[in-house]
Amino acid sequence: MNKKNFIKGLVFSLTIFVVKLHGQGNFFSINSPQEEANAIIDSTLSQIDTCIKLHQYAQAIIPIFQLIEYYNDTEDYLHMHQYRFLLARIYFILGWYQKALANLEYCQVYFRQNERKVDLVRTYHFLSLVYYKLQNQEMASYFLGQCELENPDKNNPLCVHEHMMLNAVIKIGLNDSLSKFDLSKVIKFAKTNAIVDLQFQSYMFLGDYYKARNNPIQACIAYSKSHELTLEMGYLEDIKKLDMSLYDCLKAQDKHEESSNYLLHYIAVNDSLNTLKHNENLNKNIAKYEQKELREERIDLAKNQRLFELKSRRSNFTLYSLLFSIGAILIGGYLVILFYQQKLNATNIIHKQNEQINQQKIKELESTLHLQTMESMITGQEDERERIAKDLHDSLGGLLSTIKLRFDKLESDSKHNGENNEFNKVHELIDIACSEVRNIAHDLKPGALEELGLIEAVSDLLNRNNREKGPEIIFQHYGFDFGKNIDSSAALQIYRIIQELINNSIKHANAQEILVQLSLSDDILEIIVEDDGHGYNELNIKKGMGLENIKSRVKYLKGDISVSSDSDKGTSTLIHIPIG
Repeated sequence: MNKKNFIKGLVFSLTIFVVKLHGQGNFFSINSPQEEANAIIDSTLSQIDTCIKLHQYAQAIIPIFQLIEYYNDTEDYLHMHQYRFLLARIYFILGWYQKALANLEYCQVYFRQNERKVDLVRTYHFLSLVYYKLQNQEMASYFLGQCELENPDKNNPLCVHEHMMLNAVIKIGLNDSLSKFDLSKVIKFAKTNAIVDLQFQSYMFLGDYYKARNNPIQACIAYSKSHELTLEMGYLEDIKKLDMSLYDCLKAQDKHEESSNYLLHYIAVNDSLNTLKHNENLNKNIAKYEQKELREERIDLAKNQRLFELKSRRSNFTLYSLLFSIGAILIGGYLVILFYQQKLNATNIIHKQNEQINQQKIKELESTLHLQTMESMITGQEDERERIAKDLHDSLGGLLSTIKLRFDKLESDSKHNGENNEFNKVHELIDIACSEVRNIAHDLKPGALEELGLIEAVSDLLNRNNREKGPEIIFQHYGFDFGKNIDSSAALQIYRIIQELINNSIKHANAQEILVQLSLSDDILEIIVEDDGHGYNELNIKKGMGLENIKSRVKYLKGDISVSSDSDKGTSTLIHIPIG
């Protein structure tokens, strides 16, 4: 996929970035005018070209070092740093991120000092990406912020989309749907302009986005597209990461044979990288060039130090210098006082801000503690309800069933056969007792909620309360026909809220008609419970009516509740609960 164009731009161009306003090239590639070449340079470039074409990136390191050394000797520092950038690119492909950082630091210093803003921004982009690969979020965000200060994006579309990709991953974060939108825009731009590196990096991050949202199918699609491009370019470190990502996603889909193939490929690529990393001859040559650079830096430092000492010895303290020194001292004193005052002001501001932050933290801790206490209380209540329901069902229910059987036998043995009214009354009382125990057990632990879901459980609850002499209960529900599942813990709390509201309407309001309506729309559950009972005045409300318990459960579910009630006008309760 435009592989020849990429290699040609990577090897034979001597600048790092696209200097023209609307120039194009691969992500972090090099584009610059042809330098007047001699035989040695041509031979070295040819050697690098061959290594890149064969994907032998490690073999290109020593020839690049030779070019860096040549341009350093000829004091052509622009081209020297351009090849430093290329060397950092090679290290990045091999996964040698620390070595890449060392060369990029040289580049960003030179480009900043010489005001090459587009070059500087793309170096910042590269630094941000490398730190992100090293999982150093703080430094990745720092260099991305430095890019924004330079602001060359409006004149360079490639910079715009590089920055958009990194911003989506580092600042917005892969948990935000906005990052997916930005990555899709970058992929479209990269495809249109045949920018292979930008395209495969964006697909890789898009795969990470879907993986973070537990969508292995879409993640596989994005990773596969990125994997195809990296295989074509021979980027071993990225291939290794994508092999493992594809293995995880396919394994999550139970595609074990395909996932095993990627795992085997991961092992093979990892072995290749380890072989390169421990190549004694390559490491020896790299160490030789790095030590030479270090010695040259020390020599330059020593020269500068000697020049400084020479100038210091030649300087004489004349009257003018003395007056200047006195003036400098006075100005310095004034600045120190001014600085001290500003520092005091800043300290006071910081102190106030810290107090505000501490107060906010205290409120957050209190809120968290309240929620934890509420959760423990609700969990304890449900555990105790479950225990009592089990005891009623297994112990008292069984006992009543045994009593009924023995009574039936006693009735049969006595041959009364229903002629004795006392036997009939006792038989009826035993049936009522069994029914009451069963209803109490169902209220304490609604089995229909676990087996059939919220709607069926609420319907069962209302049917058990819809008696001949009791109120008429109307149940309506909307929006539950589209496969939207409600978490079992949340469903239990919603069931308890409706149960408490129904009990209030029956026992306290003496309602003749009760309406229960559940509506699910856009991840919001709306609960409406209305009755035509006595109603109540909120100022005279009794604690025993359970409203505090209802409000606690609604707050625990991060919902809101509003109650409208007047004496002799009935009660209307409206609850909204987010369903994640």
